[in-house]
Amino acid sequence: MSSSDDDLDPTSYTALLEKLLIQVRRLPEPLRRKMEEQVKELLSLVRDHRPPRFMLIGRRGAGKSTLLNAIFGAKVAQVGPVVAQTGKTMWKTYQGPVGRTIEILDTRGIQEGGAPAEHDETSSAEASFVQSLRARTPDVFLFLCKAKEVDAAIHGDLNFCERALHETKNTHGIDAPVVGIVTQCDELDPPFIQRLPTDDEEKTENIRKAVAVLEKHLARPSIKPHVARVLPVVAYVRFRLDGTIDEAHDYRWNIDQLATLLVDELPKEAKLDFARLARVRHFQRSFARSIVTMFSSACGLIGAEPIPVADLPIITSLQVTMIVAVAYVAGRDLSLESAREFLVAMGLNVGGAFILRELARALAKLVPGWGNTISGAVAALGTKGVGEAAIAYFIDEEDIEEAKRTMQSIMKRRE
Repeated sequence: MSSSDDDLDPTSYTALLEKLLIQVRRLPEPLRRKMEEQVKELLSLVRDHRPPRFMLIGRRGAGKSTLLNAIFGAKVAQVGPVVAQTGKTMWKTYQGPVGRTIEILDTRGIQEGGAPAEHDETSSAEASFVQSLRARTPDVFLFLCKAKEVDAAIHGDLNFCERALHETKNTHGIDAPVVGIVTQCDELDPPFIQRLPTDDEEKTENIRKAVAVLEKHLARPSIKPHVARVLPVVAYVRFRLDGTIDEAHDYRWNIDQLATLLVDELPKEAKLDFARLARVRHFQRSFARSIVTMFSSACGLIGAEPIPVADLPIITSLQVTMIVAVAYVAGRDLSLESAREFLVAMGLNVGGAFILRELARALAKLVPGWGNTISGAVAALGTKGVGEAAIAYFIDEEDIEEAKRTMQSIMKRRE
């Protein structure tokens, strides 16, 4: 992949931020220190982010593959091993749209008996999973159980969950959370009611009972402190041949709530990647707004400095970098193409009107007394307007006219 500014991969985006740091270090104190901290925060986000890692506990038929498809909103493809292991027990990467990935360690086969289809040098399936656990720690354990089987032969899975939690703590020093998931709730009586939620009291009560039973099983002293929540779901969704969702056969229920719960439970370095792949919009919106606030503050501080015109390149660079970051949070690639698409649609051509407006703002510093204050306020408000418009366009998926109205409403605040 090219590392040019026109086709930024994560490494080249890091390089762009490094260039910003060089520009920032030329600013006077204390502005330099404040700006340096903010750019370094974004650098850390880009450098340290990684795919989320989940360990799935549950027997064949619990609906693990269906759940992954439901979370991605697409048929995910297995890519291959992340950590090389012998036999069939290994961390595997699953990939969805726009390169969004997730790492999975599946415990299927623990209770199924028989020899593994692939060669495995370890003495048992459980020993093989322990080996994988020692190689890499899960962020969250997902304990899946079919709604109709919450009280059927579940103790083997519970025993394994205890062992996995113990190994994770001993090897990595991490108390990983457990999320209980009652799957296929649509199959509970009465079975003719497939869409949830429902006003049918019998169906609702049966779902409540299934959740209560799994909560009771997960109340073992060695597991209960780790349990974040037990959530009932329906994950079935039919995909068309082109990979798009057939809305007439989309029965997903509580998947958004599950995704939100998982974002809350994931460590910082994995939150963003999961929010992108699962389209957890409230988190994406909140995270993007924190980025916009950071960049608006930075541009306001620079705009208020008595250095007419000279600050123009760094403010423009910051604003473009902000747009790319918002698009990335929404699920786009780290590419300047996202910023170019947005700016052209908004009529904010970096080579034309956008620069002229920035130049007028910079020249406002020449007004005695209030020039710098006015310039700083305009820079901050203008950056916030562009950032909020980017959120409306990339995350809320509003059309470009609505994004323009969002920016205009913010810019009117200076009048």
